[in-house]
Formats: sequence, structure tokens, C-alpha cells
Amino acid sequence: MNQQYQHDPTIVVFDLDGTITRYDTYVRFLLFVIYRNPLKLFRLPLLAIDILRHKLGRQTNTWLKKRFLNAILAGKDRDTINSLATSFSQRVVINGVYSDAIECIRQYQSKGKELVLLSASLDIYVEPLGEMLGFRHIICTRTCWENDVLGNKLDGGNCYGDVKLERIKQWSVNRTDDRILAAYGDHESDFPLLKIANRGIVVNPDQNLRLKAKNSKLEVIHWK
Repeated sequence: MNQQYQHDPTIVVFDLDGTITRYDTYVRFLLFVIYRNPLKLFRLPLLAIDILRHKLGRQTNTWLKKRFLNAILAGKDRDTINSLATSFSQRVVINGVYSDAIECIRQYQSKGKELVLLSASLDIYVEPLGEMLGFRHIICTRTCWENDVLGNKLDGGNCYGDVKLERIKQWSVNRTDDRILAAYGDHESDFPLLKIANRGIVVNPDQNLRLKAKNSKLEVIHWK
């Protein structure tokens, strides 16, 4: 598109797990729930087998996410889920985020940029966590509810990999300027998104990911 703009791009997109946070929040949230409901512990051995099947490439990330959702979270009422999600999110904000990430977010906010949190993790806690971090726009994997009881399916699929790119395009379809100033991620699955931004930035990569980032002409940054 050769459209002429009178100003710089304003959209900045952040991944969540491993980019802003120090760990995978989905796994931590499940453990957080299990700790408060020990009767779920008996399901862990079966879930360990599911994890192995995923690691061996026999099942997809989406399949594994649904298995965990069904085993640990499905069937809980909305008030219970909201209470767990709020408590968990507060803990993450206190001791689970990179301070450099928070500083980066604050700098963009001070410049009036539009910040988007784009995550493959579940809306039940990503939304309250994103709000606590100061995001106005939050795009993530959506869960299904029936009569205020959490179901075992995903609404619209897993917001992962190329789906992230499609979701951000859907979000920006009615905007007069859909250019992305910067996008931050920590995994190769984020590359489709990072490549369309003016600045695509890979956070805390290992040696292998650093090489892939270099080959894809992406920036590398280290946060603590």
C-alpha cells in the first residue's frame, strides 16, 4: 500500500509469556489452581503423558491447551474463576514480570502509543493481568462459557503463531492507520507478527533463536 501518512505509527504489540513475564503463565495458572484444589492432583500423571506427546510432535499446542483446560479448569463457575484469575494476576505483577519490560511499556505509554497485549494464553486471566499492566487493548485465546460455567472448548481457536497475525489484522481492520511501530516476542512462533512491524524485537533469545532472529532481520533485546 502506497498510502501517505502524516505521522509515525502508533501501535505497539507485546507478547506476554516469556516476553513480559519470566515464565509461561498458563502452566503457572494451572498449578495455582491445582494448589487450591488438591483433588485435581490425580490428573497430573495423565497430563504429563500429554505433555510428552506434544514434545514428541504427536499433538499440537492447541490440543495440549484444550486437554489442560478440560482437566483443570472446565466446570468451575465464573465467580470462582474470576477470583482465582485476579489473585494470580496480582502475584504475577508483583514478582513475575521483567522490570525492563514494565519500563518499556511505561515509556510507550508516556509517548501516547496504543499498546496491544497479544497472547496465546487464556482470556480468563490474561484480561485482568493485561489491565493491571496498563494495556487498553487485549487480544488472546478466548474460552467458552455456558450459564456462567467454564466450558472445555476454545472460542475462535488458539491465538498462537499465524493466528496471532490474523487476530491483530482483524483488530485493526477499521483503523485508518494499521501500521505497527514495534512488536515484541520471545519465540519463533511470534516471527510472522514481528516481521510486519517497523521494528520486530526478540526478547531474551537463546543462541539458536538469536541466529534465527538475525537471519530474519529482527532485533534482539535482553530484559531483566
